[in-house]
Amino acid sequence: MPKTFTDNERENIRKSLRDAARVLLRNYGVRKTSVDEIVRMAGIAKGTFYLFYKSKEDLYLDIIVTFKDELEREYLDLLQELDENHIVTSLTDVFYFIAMKFFRDGIYVFLREGELESVLIKSTSPWDRNMLSLEKDMLFNLFSYFSIDDREEIGAFTSSFEALLYTFLHRERIDNFEKTLRYLIRGLVLQLVEA
Repeated sequence: MPKTFTDNERENIRKSLRDAARVLLRNYGVRKTSVDEIVRMAGIAKGTFYLFYKSKEDLYLDIIVTFKDELEREYLDLLQELDENHIVTSLTDVFYFIAMKFFRDGIYVFLREGELESVLIKSTSPWDRNMLSLEKDMLFNLFSYFSIDDREEIGAFTSSFEALLYTFLHRERIDNFEKTLRYLIRGLVLQLVEA
C-alpha cells in the first residue's frame, strides 16, 4: 500500500524535488540529469519520486509551469510599486526583474538546443505550446498599465526580449553582465516607448 502524505508534506516533497531539479538543470541540463541524482539531492526516496511524477521530464515541465505562475504573481506585485510617471525606468525595472528571475531559477537552460524538446517529447503530462513561452497576454497587460497598446510594437519588443534572454547561455563572455543586460533592456524599452 502506497504511503499517504498530508497536503503540507506533498507540497514540501514537490518543492524539494523542484529545488533539486533546478540546481541540476543549471549544472548539467535536462538530458544529463537522472532521477537518481534528483532524489539524492532532494533527500527523497526514488519510489516517492514516482508517486509525484512519472518521469524527470514531467518534473521539469512542472518547474516551467510553476516558474510562469510565480513570475506573473511577482511581477504584478512589482507593478504596484512602480511609478507611472517614469515609464522607461519602471519598464526597465520590470523586465530586468523578469530576466534575472529567468536566470536565477535556471529556466534559461531550456534555451540550449534540445533541452526543452527533450522535456516535451518525453513528458506524459498534457502541455500547450503557449504555456511554454512568455505569455503575450501577460505582456500586453503589463504594457497596458503604461498605456502602450501598439500590438505590432509590443510583439517586436517581446521577440527582442526573448532573443536577449539567449545571452544567458554566454554570460561568462560578457564583462559586467548584469549591468550590460540592464542597458540592453533599457534600450529595448526606449525603442518601444519612442515608437
